[in-house]
Amino acid sequence: MKKIARKILLAIVLTPPGLLIAGTIAYMLYSLLAVGGESTVHQDYLKKNMETIRPGASNQFGLFDAAFYANKIFLLGEAHGFAMPQELDYELLQHLSQKAGVRHYLAEADYSQAHFLNEYLQTGDEQLLAFVFSTWVRMNAQWGNKNFYDKIRRIRALNQSLPPARRIRIVGVDKIQDAAVTHRFLQQLRQQAGFRAEIAPRMDTLMQLIASGNEALAAAGAVAGKLLKEIKEDTKEDTLSQSGAVREDFPLIHTLRNLTYYNPNTNRDSVMFLNLKAVTRAFGLENEKLYGLWGFFHTLQIPMKREHRITPFAAHIKNEASPFRNKVVSLNIYALDSENMMPGKQVPAAIGKGKPYFNTSWGNSDGPLVFVNGIEDLKAVTRENSITIFRLAGQNSPYLGSPKLAQVKVLIPGQSLTPDNETEIVTAAFQYAVLIRNSKALEPLSEQPAGGTVND
Repeated sequence: MKKIARKILLAIVLTPPGLLIAGTIAYMLYSLLAVGGESTVHQDYLKKNMETIRPGASNQFGLFDAAFYANKIFLLGEAHGFAMPQELDYELLQHLSQKAGVRHYLAEADYSQAHFLNEYLQTGDEQLLAFVFSTWVRMNAQWGNKNFYDKIRRIRALNQSLPPARRIRIVGVDKIQDAAVTHRFLQQLRQQAGFRAEIAPRMDTLMQLIASGNEALAAAGAVAGKLLKEIKEDTKEDTLSQSGAVREDFPLIHTLRNLTYYNPNTNRDSVMFLNLKAVTRAFGLENEKLYGLWGFFHTLQIPMKREHRITPFAAHIKNEASPFRNKVVSLNIYALDSENMMPGKQVPAAIGKGKPYFNTSWGNSDGPLVFVNGIEDLKAVTRENSITIFRLAGQNSPYLGSPKLAQVKVLIPGQSLTPDNETEIVTAAFQYAVLIRNSKALEPLSEQPAGGTVND
């Protein structure tokens, strides 16, 4: 009888329905283990160290203490595609402008993009704003959304209410993202100041390459490297990116250097850190405070493990020589019951259905694709339709000895995030957690935003 029962059980398991059932059970068990259960100790602490933020209201941000404001770089980390982080981003920027004197928005944008965004902030010329956003629309990136576009408009409106010395400027430190924006920036430099006669022919060659599109940027990098060598022959290397007499050369030198960084094998976060140090020297930002919204990974302050060890932008800032060493604080966002906008061209056609963007609930921190251990405690102490900030490193915090929230499991190869040192606790990676609940997805930017087409 036992043999017969075993055969029947084996037949059930090996049939397609059986495999489906077995797979479902395995997935459910994995989900439970990956998310973990609830902890009374953690929830009791969270209730005393949380603050709900209401966009458009007079938020006090009373959760932030003197140690928080003593930092020089404030980073908000998100999984791109949700709408609520854009609202929180503006609220934090406005607060840090008032409370900490923040005047520099540190952006996940390159130097040329930031230049045109700043021109928009100064002039209100919507054609410039639309031109920059064309980068992300062409890339089919989640940055190409109406919420972000409108937020830049709000920053301009905020600036109009501030004295000139307190107005916010955008600092772009990313790798070069788009050939068209870089080409237009170099053209503008040439019109404003001209290039030295001895480098003009090679500059012409460089400009022609960049005009060919992103595919030619690697080749342009080789030409830019030769140009830099020619320039160094009559200008000391250590003065090219310093404030002072030759600061007017910085935009050209910096752009050429970034073209040499364009090689796909060059680590993006390392380039971001090099660029941050360069612009800090060039424009005297050593004693300034900077704030910005970034992708979740970039804001982690410890080396992480994906398929191999990798160092995020914030980990470079925290641990390497710079004016900002040990002066960075990160607030990282998790989502529940929310939708995010996904780029359709970067997924199989059967999923994207030929649309530039589509909405999913895949990015929530309790599944179906992403799982964060400890997320249930955040859920238990919050309400629906809310944005809540939690201080993780407060007095007697159970997170000071816990890996909870530090690991992000993703059912896509190469996307999970785990501290490279398994003994690291969550507060070494970030000091504040944010939970958004019932967020809408970002709204894709239309082909004809107010003020001009994104295809300029």
